Amino acid sequence: MEIINLNIEGRKKKDSLRLLRKQGLIPGILYGKQTGSLMVLLNYKDFLKAFAKHSISSFINIMSNEEAGVNGKTAVIKEIQKDPVTDEIIHIDLHEISMDEKIEIEAAIHFTGKSEGVKLGGILEPLMRHIAIKGYPKDIIDTINIDVSGLKIGDIVHVRDLNLGDKIEIMAEDDAAIVTIAEPTVEEVSAEAPAAEGETAPTATAPAQHNQQKG
Repeated sequence: MEIINLNIEGRKKKDSLRLLRKQGLIPGILYGKQTGSLMVLLNYKDFLKAFAKHSISSFINIMSNEEAGVNGKTAVIKEIQKDPVTDEIIHIDLHEISMDEKIEIEAAIHFTGKSEGVKLGGILEPLMRHIAIKGYPKDIIDTINIDVSGLKIGDIVHVRDLNLGDKIEIMAEDDAAIVTIAEPTVEEVSAEAPAAEGETAPTATAPAQHNQQKG
């Protein structure tokens, strides 16, 4: 699991969140067993730069002035709130972690290879993009790679098929489906094909009427 150094400072309750955001800062809360809840600030540009090349699940090594009370702590992002109109980050929840206590994160699922079923026209249908896992920070992973190259049409990979070792617990039902190779979709062909350009469809002729002469 990657560890990212990030500068995080404390903030005061009386600070205007609107003004802080205008100054390019992101308000946040750091939760922890030892610290309780602390109001913090992150620099918007520094945050985007730090996570441009790293997973959002990475551990954060907090760098701060001593007055903030958070310097040297390790944390993970639990929630990012965004403005529904601008999609800009407006608040971040951070959880302090201890290296000797298990944590739970949402690991990303990546599919590798091209399945036999897809080569025959099947469709790869991911049913999960993330999965919750639990373990000690030194053992935890943020990405799970699943090789789908051996899957045929109709095959399904379930949670029970994952092998993450004894040190990581998967927080999902064993029979939950992760990915499948679906049957290819075939468009129904109309039984009555339209007439080709320049051709006219045959018209029905009325049955001939025979005059019967009375004898």
